[in-house]
Amino acid sequence: MKVYQYMHAPSPAFGMDIFKPDFQHEGVVLLSNNGNGNKGIPIRCDHFIIVLCLEGEAFRRINHHRFPIKKGSLHIIKPGDIHSFSNTTSDFDIRLLLFERDYLLKSGMKAEVLDALLSFSEDCVPNIELENQDKLMWKSIFEDIDLELSGNEVFQAEIVNGILLNVIARIKRHFHCVEIPESGSRQQDIFLSYKKLVGEHFMEKKTVQEYADLMHISSKHLSETVKLLSGKSALFYIHERIILEAEYLITYTSASISEIAFYLNFDTPSHFGRFFKKQKLQTPLKFRVSVK
Repeated sequence: MKVYQYMHAPSPAFGMDIFKPDFQHEGVVLLSNNGNGNKGIPIRCDHFIIVLCLEGEAFRRINHHRFPIKKGSLHIIKPGDIHSFSNTTSDFDIRLLLFERDYLLKSGMKAEVLDALLSFSEDCVPNIELENQDKLMWKSIFEDIDLELSGNEVFQAEIVNGILLNVIARIKRHFHCVEIPESGSRQQDIFLSYKKLVGEHFMEKKTVQEYADLMHISSKHLSETVKLLSGKSALFYIHERIILEAEYLITYTSASISEIAFYLNFDTPSHFGRFFKKQKLQTPLKFRVSVK
């Protein structure tokens, strides 16, 4: 929960107060951002997150997906996803529902059925633009969960668990109903595959040639395709993903800069320092100080 203290304030008007000394949770947490954002610093968590935007706008990054989030939208983040907000407006108001897979297992649902329900295609942008009637429904769902979690009534866990399964099923239904073409253009397929591979291999593969080899195409063809579709170089996506990981490690872990450099497979801490400064215009150490 310490990660969320970067984005939230004590005594929220809605949801749980994670700053309380005796704060505890049983696998599900409901939060509001109290108008705060995380200043674009990437986060990775080991739980699911459902985010409902009630007011304002921001820009969202989840793995290789980038999309604006607006008033009346909802998106889901899976365990292991690296994600961040940026460019938040002053009226940015969101609700966050955090839950663990094991909490849902208490419902008695078979693990394989639950895992199928919790699986989502990596190619599908995990954002839902809600219709007017759905906005009210989702706001009510979050309020129902808040009501249950703020009390201590009998069957609290069973009721919250049931609401959560309802929530996941509704999200799953949406993505199941979204029509995704079996295949786009060859160029689109290359671009999507490249971004996905970068997310999977950025730790050990840091050149465009290495990804071109994985895709069985020339580095020239890969670079030209990425530039044509995105306006950015293929190397940009590799460097961006490394920086996201570096920012996360520098901000949320106690690992030394040298340890982070070697973890990210840089040959020397100095090499990592030069790379980071070129991308962020400050040294890793100064960045660590600035976000504390």
